[in-house]
Amino acid sequence: MYFRHDSFDLKLREPFGAVPTGSSVTIKVEAQDVMNIRLQTFFKNTEKWYNLTPEGHDSLFSVTLQMPNQPGLLWYHFQFEAYNHQYQYGTQSDHLGGEGEIYDRRDDVPSYQITLFDEGRTVPEWYKNGIMYQIFPDRFAKPQNPTYHPQYFPSSMIHGNWNDTPHYFRNADGSIEYWDYFGGTLEGIIEKLDYLKTLHVSILYLNPIFEANSNHKYNTADYKKIAREFGNEEIFKRLCAEAQKRSIRIILDGVFNHTGDDSIYFNKYGRFDSLGAYQSKDSPYYNWYRFSHYPDQYDSWWGIGNMPDVEENNPDYRNYIFNSENSVINKWTQDGASGWRLDVADELPDDFIADLKSALMKKNEDAVLIGEVWENASNKISYGVQRQYFMGHELDGVMNYPFRQTFIDFLLYHISSKTAVRQMMSLYETYPKEQFMSNMNLIDSHDRPRALTVLAGVDDQQMTDSEKEHFRLKPEQRALAVKRLKLLSLIQMTFPGIPCIYYGDEAGCEGFGDPYNRGTYPWGNEDRELLKWYEAITTLRAKSKTLAHGIWYPIKTTDDLLAYLRVYKQTVILCLFNRSDHAFVTLKHNLFRNVIGREMLLHTWEKLDGITVKPLSAKIYRLQITASKLFQNNQHEIKNLLTQVIDDENT
Repeated sequence: MYFRHDSFDLKLREPFGAVPTGSSVTIKVEAQDVMNIRLQTFFKNTEKWYNLTPEGHDSLFSVTLQMPNQPGLLWYHFQFEAYNHQYQYGTQSDHLGGEGEIYDRRDDVPSYQITLFDEGRTVPEWYKNGIMYQIFPDRFAKPQNPTYHPQYFPSSMIHGNWNDTPHYFRNADGSIEYWDYFGGTLEGIIEKLDYLKTLHVSILYLNPIFEANSNHKYNTADYKKIAREFGNEEIFKRLCAEAQKRSIRIILDGVFNHTGDDSIYFNKYGRFDSLGAYQSKDSPYYNWYRFSHYPDQYDSWWGIGNMPDVEENNPDYRNYIFNSENSVINKWTQDGASGWRLDVADELPDDFIADLKSALMKKNEDAVLIGEVWENASNKISYGVQRQYFMGHELDGVMNYPFRQTFIDFLLYHISSKTAVRQMMSLYETYPKEQFMSNMNLIDSHDRPRALTVLAGVDDQQMTDSEKEHFRLKPEQRALAVKRLKLLSLIQMTFPGIPCIYYGDEAGCEGFGDPYNRGTYPWGNEDRELLKWYEAITTLRAKSKTLAHGIWYPIKTTDDLLAYLRVYKQTVILCLFNRSDHAFVTLKHNLFRNVIGREMLLHTWEKLDGITVKPLSAKIYRLQITASKLFQNNQHEIKNLLTQVIDDENT
């Protein structure tokens, strides 16, 4: 008995990946010594069965399906008989797609996914061509020539030393007694825009910059006012204008699932000149919130009382955020913002995101909307609801946390290159192409420990907060971590999507989780070796249309070697990464026989019949041969996907 289906192989499913609604998809299996092959599909509440018919050679059986005319997820698996027994065939238990496995008829078989989306908007080229840089505003730069002097809420502590370590000053119940600040401002960012251009940054993503009594600003006090610690509206306009002169776009952080309790809307402590929802049911903001016992019991984000949840379906709230002419979205877009990142997107209703997107497009059709989603965003279920992020009406892309986790796991020997490839191929298959190419590929963020610390393999599970605060990598730990970070950042720059640098990673910042991952940028004390590396690899990315737009296809190798191609029109780039800290690895592949490549970092020409990669190092080659010529005589698994995409792009 033999039965095989592989959703990554065009021979067995065509076209590859997510498809527009109403498309036709041909599904095939290779089978021998089996009978009565049937395909079972599920779409929303509808189940259908199809018979697969033989193609007359190569033991192939096929069926062509007409996809539904509405967006959603279609699931499928197979049933067949052999030796008087019924079997099922579905994807592997990791639900990642690709080659599946046989299950007993009684098993709960995991199904394959086809994402159906409404065709429409194309993500703007300025975004897809970009390199992004994320800034936590208080910690990036103090201005040398300020025109604005920061002001602070009560219960604030201002560090006198820029190089201090961040610290939470807590009360006995764990709440924050004092928020610590370092003095970074919007003017400080303006002064460093030329520095960002040395890294070819073209997109600047700012953590929240609106009024709030915390240093992180995720508990908004006033959506229409720049935080008093950071500047004012005129300085924000100047930041956008100066950034535009340097071809840099600004993306803002939209925290629309909750506000702060210390805000003009809730005003729990009476510090604002407004009638807040906590103070009176007659407040214009009262219906924004959900009270179970007025005024002290109310819904809040993850039960954190200083972040009361809002009712996103309230018409007045929607008008305030995006529907009215003087809405929050319109105000800051008009002032110069080119897009928004939605905080906790999985806690915002789908229609809220879709309506916000429509309003944003009316104000600026060239703007982008990115969501914070930590898992595969195509099949995310939140609060029992299948999310619609990628069905054609909501997000242009998401923060690609799976990218971060996958390749850190690979470099730390937690998974093999084969598993890393499967995890990324699953995203490639289930995301519409526009969204896959618009993923915000991050290595670090304000919510994750610094990559340099993680890549050293340090375990902080048994550490106290004080130990974490004062921990620094030993020289041998740091040397290993730097080599791994170089590999990880080069993967980031050569992978499909938008590479996002978290401020200070390029300078060698260390740190465990919040707040230690939010230290200051070490101006004057940068790791010059790392900084020089980032300048080189961002140059590589910025100058290559193939790395920005090319399709991605992995090559089967050993566990320690990650290898993939990027192909754009007739240009082919080969990327190789050896994670081993002691062993040389060699790639010999028929595809590259008698092919010459230019190593793009060293600027040397090499024959690629056998490519040896040193421990903890990489090779990036631009091949001296056209894509069509490279693939025309190679009858193996690579040809199927690549030749179709090449033909499509040339057309």
